[in-house]
Amino acid sequence: MKKFILLISNRYRNLKIKDKLMVFISIIMAVCLLFIVVGFQYAFNSYDEQIYRKSTQVLSMSSSRIEDELKSIEDVTFEIMNDNVIQNALLRAKGQVTKYEQYQIEREMWEKLTNYVGSEKYIQSIHLFDLNGMEYRAGSAPSSILYEHKLEIMTKAKEGNGSNRWVTLDDSKESIFSTRLLKSYRNLSLEKLGTLIIEVKLDEIVNGLPKQWDGQEGFIMISRGENIFFSEKPFAQVGQLNFTESSKQGYNIQEIDGKNYFVTYSKSPYANWTYWNVIPFGSMFAKVTAIKFFVLFFFLFLFMVAVYLVIKFSKRITNPIENLVSAMNHVQEGDFKVADSFKPSQDQDEVGILHRNFFHMIERINNLINENYEKQLLIKDTEFKALQSQINPHFLYNTLESINWLAKINKQQQISKMVESLGYLLRNAISLKENVITVNEEIEMVKHYVTIQTFRFEERLDFHLFIQDDIKECAIPKLIVQPLVENAIQYGLEMMIEPCKIQVSAYQEGDLLHVVVEDNGPGMDEQQLENVRKGKIATKGNGIGLENIDSRIKFVFGASYGLQIESKVNKGTKVLIVIPSKKRWDYV
Repeated sequence: MKKFILLISNRYRNLKIKDKLMVFISIIMAVCLLFIVVGFQYAFNSYDEQIYRKSTQVLSMSSSRIEDELKSIEDVTFEIMNDNVIQNALLRAKGQVTKYEQYQIEREMWEKLTNYVGSEKYIQSIHLFDLNGMEYRAGSAPSSILYEHKLEIMTKAKEGNGSNRWVTLDDSKESIFSTRLLKSYRNLSLEKLGTLIIEVKLDEIVNGLPKQWDGQEGFIMISRGENIFFSEKPFAQVGQLNFTESSKQGYNIQEIDGKNYFVTYSKSPYANWTYWNVIPFGSMFAKVTAIKFFVLFFFLFLFMVAVYLVIKFSKRITNPIENLVSAMNHVQEGDFKVADSFKPSQDQDEVGILHRNFFHMIERINNLINENYEKQLLIKDTEFKALQSQINPHFLYNTLESINWLAKINKQQQISKMVESLGYLLRNAISLKENVITVNEEIEMVKHYVTIQTFRFEERLDFHLFIQDDIKECAIPKLIVQPLVENAIQYGLEMMIEPCKIQVSAYQEGDLLHVVVEDNGPGMDEQQLENVRKGKIATKGNGIGLENIDSRIKFVFGASYGLQIESKVNKGTKVLIVIPSKKRWDYV
């Protein structure tokens, strides 16, 4: 830990001044943000408690309202059980009755049950089954599941032995059923008369509750144990909620499919049901979340403003120092022209004095370098012209030899063309006015030279030229391609009996100009190639060699440019010239 702190401390000390200010301000803002987050967390916890209390109150009120309605319906079942007309009708229905008597019984039962249906708005329908299985019904059309589960409901009524029982069915998510076994109270015989079933619209009871969470998506569910038999809204993830709370009431936050839900529950002794209030966490805390994000964005805005002010303030301090450091780096790399663009500070503080002293120093050094540079240019220019002058005798010697050979063999054919090409070559070689020509002009010289050599070697010289159009106006030192073609003929073609293919290519890659001269002559082994690269093999006659051309290129452009030679025995030789691609040069 101590080493880590020491490492951080060292890195901080090595930072720039403006970076140190940035780190300092960032630490202060981070501490402020930490306090804000802790405060928010405390406020959220308090808000959770308040939400729980209110949600519990709402749930308690809702459950009380639901149970009050169910108790009213339970009272209706008690009144039906003790109704004299219904008691007498069921007693008569136990014996043998005529169709007319049966009709009268049904009429009396329908009228009575209809009155009871109208007494409570949440009663869907009333069904009374006598001992013979005859059904007496009143109200709206019942749910089909009532008849599917009739035996189950009647079994629950039988278990109640006269007391009311509430029956919930998995197939019914909107209705519940109140059932009671009817007994005769005449002479306290308590003999069984039938079974009463009332279908209750539980969904309408819940929908009629006052909405305490306006604008939110909360809903009520009711369970018996862990079995949910009613949900106010469809909820596909209901099976993923945890309904195993053991306390009488409470709340928790449950996560389902990446979403949080605020769940409040309350157990009721009536019918042994548990009421659940489920509210999506995002819906409940929408405003709080909006405030939280607003505060965070506002904090980020303040942070950006603080950073901007720090940068503006630090620039006034660090910019003069950075300018001075930058100028020193340029001087260290040998660029003394920085004095032309470097503007010393006019302030009278320590930095201003340092600026002015440095400016005067590099100005004097630059003047001394320019004087020495001009002297060196004169010396190198003289050396360059001395190197170039070696080219003229070489051209003249070889060209005259070719003309002489052609005259001896062919006497008078094609002499005019050879002389024309020779004249062109001599004029360009001897002229010292232009040391730099275009690629197109250099290639013209190569063409004239090849014309002369074609008359000499005829079909044995297979010459090809490939020049990229957009580089024809690029600048190139005079007479660096023609000597390479001449070497290819001397060391390639003259050594072969069969035709020799010589190809000249010029193209651009990035900022570099590439000129390639290659042949399929006898080539060189590794030792010969190494000697050529080191300049240990002298050229034939008085001409210039590869070392001469390479020296000229390096003299003008620097050591990173020049010739590259590749060769293999019986595979030929390839010479590559690499120079900067420019339309003009400031100095050659």
